[in-house]
Amino acid sequence: MKVLPVRKFTYLIYLISITSMCFASKVVAEKTSDMKQLLQTRDCPKCNLRGANLQKAYLEAANLQDANLTDANLEEANLTGAYLQNAKLNKANLRNAKLDGADLRNADLRGSDLKNSRAKSKPILDEKWSLVWDLVNKPDKNRDFSKVSLQEVNLSRTNLKKLNLEKVNLEKANLSKTNFRDSNLSQANLRQADLFITDLRNANLASANLREANLNSADLRGSDLSKANLKNADLSLAIFDRNSKLIGANLVGANLKNADLEQIDLSNATLEKANLFKTNLSGSNLTGVNLKRANLIGVNLQQTNLTNAKLEKIDLNGANLSSAIANGTNFEKINLSGANLENANLSNASFRKVNLRNANLTNVNLNGANLNQVKLDGANLKGAKLSGANLNGASLCDTIMPNGSRNEC
Repeated sequence: MKVLPVRKFTYLIYLISITSMCFASKVVAEKTSDMKQLLQTRDCPKCNLRGANLQKAYLEAANLQDANLTDANLEEANLTGAYLQNAKLNKANLRNAKLDGADLRNADLRGSDLKNSRAKSKPILDEKWSLVWDLVNKPDKNRDFSKVSLQEVNLSRTNLKKLNLEKVNLEKANLSKTNFRDSNLSQANLRQADLFITDLRNANLASANLREANLNSADLRGSDLSKANLKNADLSLAIFDRNSKLIGANLVGANLKNADLEQIDLSNATLEKANLFKTNLSGSNLTGVNLKRANLIGVNLQQTNLTNAKLEKIDLNGANLSSAIANGTNFEKINLSGANLENANLSNASFRKVNLRNANLTNVNLNGANLNQVKLDGANLKGAKLSGANLNGASLCDTIMPNGSRNEC
């Protein structure tokens, strides 16, 4: 490959920079010219008004057909009778705008904010956006919204309480701070939806698709997420309670950092590669759960039920498993050094080649457990039950034995 001399390369970069600046200046000049034309004549078809600030602008009967109003601020603008066919209004702010009789046929309103837009006579909208307008301005609680298609709509801060939204398609929708309390969203498509600080208390989300959705700080108390697809979803700081259900949910790669999942039913859920950093799982039902390669640093597993849980390739160094139930569970080759297993029921569990150095195993039930080649150096086994346990090849250097005596190295 031929390498340009330093001077030629520097000159080339200079030319590219100048060209880019000239192009940007031209765009700004065109936008300024279009803005001036609109405000003076209200006749600006195909104009470039991207990102324009038209707050409270008087645009009654304005001709804005095919205009680019992406990201424009039209809050409280007077668009009565305006012609906006085929206009691009992606992510435009139309809050409190006057839209009496405005013609918005074929307009692109993805992500636009229609909240509190005013109209004595409803604007002319395509079916999808007419439904959105109804939802954000005058939702009918008795109307059945099931199976409707609402991809990429902006329903942020909207009150959608107690609605039937079964199988609704809200993929990539902006639903931040929306109220879905007591609503039926079972089998809904919420893939990549923004549900930041959304109220989902007692909502039915069973079998819903929430893959890659943003549920950061969402209120999920009492919600049913059984068999929901939450793969790679962000659930950090989400709020749950003991009535929340995640039975059989797909949480592969999900972010549950610092989430409080105390006493929640996660039985048979898949948490493979999930981020459970400092997550509180105390008292939760984790029977049959798949925790393969999950990040469990600082996790609280106190009093959890881990019976038949899949714990392959995880690190439980220093974890709190006190009073946990893990009958017959396979802990083979897992690092449990320094873990607290006090009063845990681990009968018939397999700890083959497990690192339990300096672990707290006081009063633990290890009857029938497989402790073959386990490292118990410095561990405390005082009061432990070891009837029928296999300790062949176990390392017991400086270990406190069940009778309280210290085993010499």
